[in-house]
Amino acid sequence: MVDVINAVRRHDGVDDVATVGEMAQQYEHLQRCDPATDIIVVERGGTVVGYARTVWEDVVEGYRNYWVVVEAHPDDREIEESLYDWAEGRAREIAARHSTADKRLGTWADEATPKARLLRSRGYAIRRYGATLVRTDLDQIPDLRLPAGVEVRPVEDSHLRAIWEADVEAFRDHRGYVEQTETDWEAWLDAPNWDPSLWQVAWAGDQVVGQVRTYIDRAENEAFGRLRGWTEDISTAREWRRQGIAGSLICSSLHLLKARGMTEAALGVDTENPNGALRLYESLGFVRTRLFGDYEKPI
Repeated sequence: MVDVINAVRRHDGVDDVATVGEMAQQYEHLQRCDPATDIIVVERGGTVVGYARTVWEDVVEGYRNYWVVVEAHPDDREIEESLYDWAEGRAREIAARHSTADKRLGTWADEATPKARLLRSRGYAIRRYGATLVRTDLDQIPDLRLPAGVEVRPVEDSHLRAIWEADVEAFRDHRGYVEQTETDWEAWLDAPNWDPSLWQVAWAGDQVVGQVRTYIDRAENEAFGRLRGWTEDISTAREWRRQGIAGSLICSSLHLLKARGMTEAALGVDTENPNGALRLYESLGFVRTRLFGDYEKPI
């Protein structure tokens, strides 16, 4: 399955890499998805050439979203439509048992790939856009200070639950938020590229008020011959927003990545983030390199 994903990305010119570890982590913590009935794998001559999956979740905006995940090897793209037919049909079967009033199919695509055109042809419409932004050098990093009374502390094991809960609470008012569970907590602890020594976590007394959980994807860097770090998983407690915390933590992360030998940094963003995240990142030297569409259609 990972080989299929990576073949598609190479074919479509998408510059990231999936790993078996990442997929194993995801599948070991599946929720609202039964692998026996909600996933289909297609083989040709004993080799996996495609798969489809559906999983549902309740979104903060008040609807139930049924995700449709489809991957088909570039040499077997003729099966892609059939995989979408299967996944959408299975999602509708599951939705028929649910009493929720507002039910929607959801999926996503890099806007520069054939999949985006296919989704539109199947009646999907854009719900929102996300983007990847890259800072192509780690020179002239701004000197942004934290507000008085706020400090960064090295991450200890005893801090992890507070860090996770602060991040969950910070995102509770964001578009597309899904209520988190103990399974999500366990998945978070198993996250790939886990390196808390790179994290920048800001505290005010015993409260986590902001964080940037920086990481380095070494498999991706090796595949593309680059030295990129990710200043990702950025959040600020609501009562501490617009006080410069996120900007300061990102700049600290950039300095740390440079010290670890990286030459560039990247992050992802909802382009319509209501807290002005896109403007902040652009002001810090990040430039958009990819655009993703989050698509939906009603059930």
